[in-house]
Amino acid sequence: MTRRLLPLLALVAVVASSCAPGEVEVSSVPIEEVGFVTQVVDVQGDAGAGISISTDANGSPHLAYLSFERELQPGEPPPVPDPTLPLFPAVRHAHQVEGLWSRSTVAEELGTLGNDDQTAIAVDGDGVHHVAWTEGDRLVYANNAGGEFSEPDRVAQGGVAGIAIAAAGDGTPSISFYELLTDAEGPAALVRVATRGDEAWEVETAAEADPNQPMSTGIGVAEGGAIVAYGSAASTLVARDEGDIWESEDVDAGGLGVALDLDADGNPHVSYYGSDGTVRHAHSIGGGAWETSDVADAGRGPGPDWVTSISLDEEGVHWVAWQTDDGLGLASNEEASFEEHELPGTAGGAHPQVATGAEGSVFVAWHDTRDGTANVSSRTADEPLLAAPPEDPGAPQSGPTGDGDGDGDTGPPPCEPDGTELAIVAPAGAVAEGFDTDCLAAPAGEAFTIDFDNQDTGVPHNVAIYADESAAQEYFVGEIITGPDQITYEPDPIDDTGVLYFHCDVHPNMNGAFVVQ
Repeated sequence: MTRRLLPLLALVAVVASSCAPGEVEVSSVPIEEVGFVTQVVDVQGDAGAGISISTDANGSPHLAYLSFERELQPGEPPPVPDPTLPLFPAVRHAHQVEGLWSRSTVAEELGTLGNDDQTAIAVDGDGVHHVAWTEGDRLVYANNAGGEFSEPDRVAQGGVAGIAIAAAGDGTPSISFYELLTDAEGPAALVRVATRGDEAWEVETAAEADPNQPMSTGIGVAEGGAIVAYGSAASTLVARDEGDIWESEDVDAGGLGVALDLDADGNPHVSYYGSDGTVRHAHSIGGGAWETSDVADAGRGPGPDWVTSISLDEEGVHWVAWQTDDGLGLASNEEASFEEHELPGTAGGAHPQVATGAEGSVFVAWHDTRDGTANVSSRTADEPLLAAPPEDPGAPQSGPTGDGDGDGDTGPPPCEPDGTELAIVAPAGAVAEGFDTDCLAAPAGEAFTIDFDNQDTGVPHNVAIYADESAAQEYFVGEIITGPDQITYEPDPIDDTGVLYFHCDVHPNMNGAFVVQ
């Protein structure tokens, strides 16, 4: 199997659309302060490459990303065909409404799509989703103005890289990108802007450039026209549409992994890497001089696929995301200067993309390269929702129920250890019915195994052990397998005695008590 595990707080939202949920009661888990929780958005196939994010007028997040057939390991049986899944390779869309994620296919069976391709998404004021992507050397676009995504429309062809998209107030999309040139003389690339006209795409040259890896552009549309950020010859630049001509201006050194967002007044704000790995921010207010500041130290010079991302919230707070050797970074200037925020479970994350929404909401979309999943980390001051099966007053309680010593202060543990070889089954229909047991037990401080039998055909499950339902403190997170399949987990011995908690990370309504004595 290629999937490692999902060390994440998988909320009830991830149940939506991947399988039909059964009856569950939704409860909240208290958190001590505003922070980020991470959700797995898509586990079907190898999902999440080239991910991008936007928010709609209601502040709900929308993702576009690539999905591929998951590579099988030697001896692993092929998955059972599922007619509800896209035909890989595919461009996928996911959006969250009232805490639930739903997914759809933008385009599928794209034989020229590769892991190095990219997506870009914008949602206009009328809720129309504009999705662009690269497909080999082509730039392609589709929207759902008609309710479903339109047939892919070729925008440009020939060495396309570093795409970004924005929608004007009237919903007209504009896409910025590099058109890479192969001539021996002259610039290495043109910075191009494609705007959708009534009958065809109109493509203009905004600037000439000599971009370095990682290549990316950023675009915003203000009242005066489009504004494009890009990198060239280790410099960060911005080109403005002045009507009959594009004017470029130097911003700062760096020019690597460039991104752009506009504030409420149309002023451009740019994030980028310096050559030494410093993450930087620059802005120009009212057409004035560019002001720059350091955001964070990414640890070294950026890797070839690293990008930055920037979004300004309703209050004008700047949120900047970036990639590091260890995972992902995020900072904001809520307290005037940039301060970093913790993003849980993002080790192995790539291509972070940040977006902001209503009431201070912040979303970071990213690709988990180890698990092959599309993920979102969301900032919340609310108590995150977890799903649990309806309680049976006569049944043992799942989750933390006491200290496990049986002294009567909170009741005896719901089960007791009976050896070190544990077993659990996810039967057919497990999303609604749960595991075949709601209690597992292991002796404290001793090595043990868990034989997991996933009999739920075509549905991914795992077994993960946490301190409690919040899933904030993990003891063990098992590899996700898609049924029918079996695996034997070998967790490290657990010294902490008491009643812990286990669940399926993909479907946390499948859960129970884990007793350590």
